[in-house]
Order: sequence, then structure tokens, then C-alpha cells
Amino acid sequence: MRNLTILSSIGTSYTDAQIVSGAAAPLCIDVGERLTYAVISDKHDTSMLVSIPFSADAGTTTAYTVQAQLPFSASTSTVVGMQYMMEHESVFLALESGDIFRVQVGGGSGEPHREQIEVVGSVDAGIAAARWSPDEEVLALVTHEGNLLLMTQDYDVLYEFTIAQGTEVEEKHVALGWGKKETQYHGKAGKAAALAGQEPINALVTGDDDGRVRVSWRGDGAYVAVSHVSEGAREIRVFSREGKLHSIGEKIEALGHVVAWRPSGRLIAATEKLEHRHDVVFFERNGLRHGEFTLRASTQKVLDLAWNSDSSIVAVTAITDTGTGPEVCVELWSDKNYHWYLKQE
Repeated sequence: MRNLTILSSIGTSYTDAQIVSGAAAPLCIDVGERLTYAVISDKHDTSMLVSIPFSADAGTTTAYTVQAQLPFSASTSTVVGMQYMMEHESVFLALESGDIFRVQVGGGSGEPHREQIEVVGSVDAGIAAARWSPDEEVLALVTHEGNLLLMTQDYDVLYEFTIAQGTEVEEKHVALGWGKKETQYHGKAGKAAALAGQEPINALVTGDDDGRVRVSWRGDGAYVAVSHVSEGAREIRVFSREGKLHSIGEKIEALGHVVAWRPSGRLIAATEKLEHRHDVVFFERNGLRHGEFTLRASTQKVLDLAWNSDSSIVAVTAITDTGTGPEVCVELWSDKNYHWYLKQE
């Protein structure tokens, strides 16, 4: 791939507004209308859904448009799921408290009014994470009780089960082990040395892992990956669209909290923070680890991972040390011949 060049950069200033629940505003994108939707709040603690255009001729700064005044308080409500639904021209919102909203936007041209906001359901146990499949037909919703619900467009429950329950999987780990410690010659130490310390333990990264659940679908919507904390350690579990446990991710030393399934379907991206380096690691659908690349030494914490639509670029949002202090940076990485290159930041 050739070097990536920034053609245009568009920003907006949230005048008299603050971000809901933390430093990053929940947002989603309407690709057809070239709009970004975000949830912010004003100085009166009123939540708003706003739209921001990102057309190439919009200039370097642009104003946001208020699409709707949302019926929840910014200081007491956390958005854990947000997605633009193309078929209904609406924005899906899921709150940690358990409420689910559908906000009609229609491309962002109408005047805001409360009739466009519909409460489509509520989950008594609260919602930890929620994400629609790419075809917008199945909603994967994780409750605070650790249950995974797969729901239809009408919010009827297709399957409900506990994420951490059971270890019987459809596809087991099968690896030849060539070049691994257990297949090498150990002389007098014998087989015991080969097997010693073979099983690493997933450890929570102190100060980095936020403990939240992450959900990521494969591009065709056939499988969904769930990254969650179980028994003090983080793990990735893959479920089929029919609600069956397909695989459990191979245990690694320090699995991070972010997860992003490559749309082409071959690899699931996550992170691992070791004492001497910070890696983006990859897992196959069957849970086996399949390579990694190391981020720059200045990387302090990875906030998010995201793929572009054709799977050629992975975006790493991280806090990096610039020499004058920590700063949020977005890095664009691309691979060629099994080697990863930083193309833009």
C-alpha cells in the first residue's frame, strides 16, 4: 500500500457543551449522508444528539446541528451502545441503566422534536454493551449479570445465555506446535521442562483495563466476539449467530480490553501490554493466536481499535508520550507480506 495522505481535516467546537460521561463522546457515522452523530450535553446537564458533516469542502471547522434533546441526564446516564441504522434512518442508543432508544434523524434535515424519540425497550439488569450485526438484523446485548442476548429487529429475544458458562466449544484449538517450547529438545531436563510454565495466565492490566465488556461482529454477521472479565482475567469468546459458543481465545499474559474483528473475517484484533512493549495481537476464529505487531515505545495506553471497510487498515487510538506530556493519537497501520507498517498518525 502507498503512503496515506490526509486530504482534509474537519473539526467542530462544542460551544457551552460537555462530553457525556468521560473524555470521549459516543458517536456513529451515516456514510450515505456523510454525517457523524455524537451525544453531548449542555451546561444544564441536558443530553443532545448532534450531527456534524464531514464533506471534503466543509472547511477545517464546522458547526454541529442539534438533532434531538434526549430524555436522560448526562451526569447520571452512560451510553454503552450507539449505532446508525441505515434501514430506519435512525440512531440506536443503549444506556447502562438498561433503557434503549431509537432516534429518528432522516439524514439530519429536520427540526428536532420529541416525537422522533422512541423508547423501544428496557433491560432490568442493565446493559454492559450492545452492538448490531453489520446487516442490522441481530442485536448482541450483554447485561450486567453477564448474560448475552441475541435479539431481532423488533427486540424479540432469540437466544439468552451466560457468557462465561461452559467450555464446550464448536471448534477446539488445534496447533502443530512447530518451533514451540514443548516440541523442542531439552536434553537431560526432559519432557517436564517442555511442559513447565506452558499455560500463561490472562492478567488484568492495572490502570489500563476499564473492566467493560466489548462486542465486535465479523463482517458477514455470522459470528460475534465478546471480550469480558471472568474470574479476575480478561478473555475473548466467540459465539455463532445461532447462539452457540464457537471458541474461547487462547490465554495470553496481559490481554487488553479492546477488540475489533477484521471485516474480511480472518482475524480478531486485540492488544497485549507487556513490561517491555505494547502489542496489537491477532486471534483466529477458533481462538488461536495468530501473530502481532509492536506499537511504538511512546505508547502508554490503547483506547480503541477499528478497521476500515476493506480490512486494509487498522486504526489504533492511543495515549502516547510526546515528550511534553501525554496526548491522544490515532495511528493508521497497514500490512504487507505479514509485516505491519505505520502509514499515518
